[in-house]
Amino acid sequence: MSNLRTRWLTDDVGVIDLNFQGHPALIAVYILRTSDGLVLIETGPGSTIPALRRGMTELGIELAEIRHILVTHIHLDHAGAAGSLLAELPDATLYVHERGLRHMLNPERLVASARQIYGALMDPLWGDFLPTPEDRTRAVTDGDSLVFGDTTLDVYYTPGHASHHVSFHEPERNIVFAGDVAGVRVPPSPLIWPPAPPPDIDVEAWHASTQKLRELDPEQLLIAHFGVHDDVWSHLDGLDTRLDAWVALVEGWRREELTREEMIAALEARVLAEIEADPDSGSLVHASQYVTPSYMNVDGLTRYLDKRDAPS
Repeated sequence: MSNLRTRWLTDDVGVIDLNFQGHPALIAVYILRTSDGLVLIETGPGSTIPALRRGMTELGIELAEIRHILVTHIHLDHAGAAGSLLAELPDATLYVHERGLRHMLNPERLVASARQIYGALMDPLWGDFLPTPEDRTRAVTDGDSLVFGDTTLDVYYTPGHASHHVSFHEPERNIVFAGDVAGVRVPPSPLIWPPAPPPDIDVEAWHASTQKLRELDPEQLLIAHFGVHDDVWSHLDGLDTRLDAWVALVEGWRREELTREEMIAALEARVLAEIEADPDSGSLVHASQYVTPSYMNVDGLTRYLDKRDAPS
């Protein structure tokens, strides 16, 4: 059966659903067809390379045509497959924010930290995270313009979800590849969640980043979790509102001296209640388990509050 979520959005912009852990609409990557070869935006984790290959076949293209790989940030679900892909694609180059560059060249600490969280599930979930070659890994920063033949992508630094997060604006079509800074939303659900894992959630920076996206006034946001969204302003407003609401919840629970486990259970109950209350949001159940689990959001927001409230 054909995967209807893997498709060409236009003649030159495609989306591939990586069917993470067998579930549709959890992790998307994007393809740009340019006169300088294919541009892959996000790689997904190492565990989804076979799905990436199948998705490209569905689109009538091949992995070997990729010349440029861009990642919005270095988290495993966005950049985990980069090293494996570059090993297979000797003419391809990776572009990553300057703060994430060293972790792509040597992901040992990143992988060790993730393994502490996931334990025996680490490899089945995420697969290999191999180092990328220094001569084909390029740092980008705010204000850069990447020119690939007839296509230009402008780089905007958009921290908040991660200190190494960038978004890519394609001005000709006026679309933005926004990674995780534009949140988690699985069509047709109207629910928008802020993925807030540790270690460097910064709420003030996140709001500044969503404002930066508003100022671009794009026609569409293309996000990893999941898909294409045309209602850009209301989407970003909903994300900002939910982020502040979750911060307030965690602040209140801390004042009530709830344990970590009690806070996780309370947030999980709230999320599931919202899903159950909306007939279009059933597909978000798996997103709440794999993409933005409550334990990560509680840990990330707790760490943010600790840093924010620490004596200067």
